[in-house]
Amino acid sequence: MKEIIEKTVNKRERILLAAVEVFTRRGYNSARMEEIAETAGIGKGTLYEYFDSKLQLFNEMIIKSWEEYTNSLTADSIHQLSFEDTIREIIKGHFTFSKKNKKLARILFWDTEIMDEELREWMHRRKTEQEKLIEQMVSRAVAAGEIKPVDTMLVYIILGGLVGSIWAINILENWEIDPQELADQLTDAVMNGIRN
Repeated sequence: MKEIIEKTVNKRERILLAAVEVFTRRGYNSARMEEIAETAGIGKGTLYEYFDSKLQLFNEMIIKSWEEYTNSLTADSIHQLSFEDTIREIIKGHFTFSKKNKKLARILFWDTEIMDEELREWMHRRKTEQEKLIEQMVSRAVAAGEIKPVDTMLVYIILGGLVGSIWAINILENWEIDPQELADQLTDAVMNGIRN
């Protein structure tokens, strides 16, 4: 990570990369702005030119990280796939991102108690957008005859539960599994159940 930070020219980007490194290593409460500045290769004064407080920096880091995460899941081509292939790609994208960015994923999906009210509201709006995306996917699949009519919130809960519970095992217990293999198995379980 240090090499990536050093090669990044844009100071704001360097600070955000350094923030990921320090927050994931130390946690929010123990992270110090001085250490983030040092990791970014800048002075503490320069850091405060970009971010007024540790909380503001943390919030900005979460927003940027969330955007990277969602961009990794919602490629333009995903809307051209079948429902089954879309589920497979979403699951694979989630675990590929989490595997490549374990420290970042831990903060994004685990350490949410640190967030201020404004960031919690922002995250809630993102969750609502995800629900609408799943609703659209399910509606298209039902209209195309790919799946039987089903409650879209139930599909959202099932997918969120699968991804969330297995993500925690992957990140917290270092479970090594190929994202494609996992996506294939989970998609098969969702589409065909577990009956023999």
